[in-house]
Amino acid sequence: MNAQTAGLYVHVPFCFSKCDYCGFYSTVPGKGDIDSYLCRLAEESALVRAQLPTGIRTVFVGGGNPTTLGEEGIARLVSIIETWFANGNPVEITFETNPETLTLPIIRLLQNLPGIRLSIGVQRLEDSELAVLGRKARLEAVYRALDLACSNLTNVAADIILGVPGCPSVADSLANLLLRFDLKHISAYFLTVEADTPLQQRISAGNLPDPAETGPEELFWVRDMLVSRGFEHYEISNYARPGWRCQHNLGYWLARDYIGLGPSAVSGMADCRTSNVADFASWLRAAPPQIERLTRVDQRNEFLMLHLRLLLDGLSLTNLTAKFGPQPQDFYAELDGQLAVGNLQRHGDQIRLTDQGLAIADNVLASLFI
Repeated sequence: MNAQTAGLYVHVPFCFSKCDYCGFYSTVPGKGDIDSYLCRLAEESALVRAQLPTGIRTVFVGGGNPTTLGEEGIARLVSIIETWFANGNPVEITFETNPETLTLPIIRLLQNLPGIRLSIGVQRLEDSELAVLGRKARLEAVYRALDLACSNLTNVAADIILGVPGCPSVADSLANLLLRFDLKHISAYFLTVEADTPLQQRISAGNLPDPAETGPEELFWVRDMLVSRGFEHYEISNYARPGWRCQHNLGYWLARDYIGLGPSAVSGMADCRTSNVADFASWLRAAPPQIERLTRVDQRNEFLMLHLRLLLDGLSLTNLTAKFGPQPQDFYAELDGQLAVGNLQRHGDQIRLTDQGLAIADNVLASLFI
């Protein structure tokens, strides 16, 4: 574990309602659940800190919906996180929130944290499209949350979902949003159909088109609009104004160590990956995490995939060889083929995805695995 580069992820497993598409682990909090969660989280945090260096570079509080904890719960959570600052403050602390649970008292609790960054789950910008996704919030709540956040914080981000069945491109609505709010970062992910969700059931019943059949056009419309307004398209699904990239997520893409706390949270250190149980009651009972040992091939393939997702930086062949040794000839043959057909481009030592390759990125990346 490198204490100067590790990231800390805290999973808050609560939502007051679950969106139709959501495959992340979450549950509706019952009486006493928030207190039980915070007590157990403090214990888990202390145990992990006792085994690992306490210096961390970034913090990301995700979910679920962290602001379901309320003002008192957020204050307790912040106190737990601050115990990790003994060796210096992190450069960035991100809190996720849904619009409907963000309040001014919560923002007041967060605004003096070092490197505070608030990421708001906007998702779509029409009430009818939010309804398709089974979102509780409507645009009135979205605008209220953005007003609160942008009036009190410097680093505010928004998540957007692309490829929603039957819905037009979000590009124009997003352009108008940026005229009103000074957002520093946009994450724009294509809708995926998770098993055993209401969305999957509606698609299986034929009541909704399958988003897997949606083409990549919306990605490029959104990308072109954001780039024209000064954003960098620095990762397949992420855009930032210069100097405002998400430092925590960069840690994942650069294959740095990370520590996960809370139910379903994952930690990754060198060749070891541990996953906490995705069940609140079992996690409260301190159920042991699942441990996975990554082979050198696993690590190599992840390193390649994560670096190629960074569109402006790409993959350094020198770094790949330095970390994993000489690469097989089959790899170079496949690489040459992808370069020849225009899915990849080479700039000296760096390999990057082209727009053509971006449209089929999963296939291009998988072709380079060994």
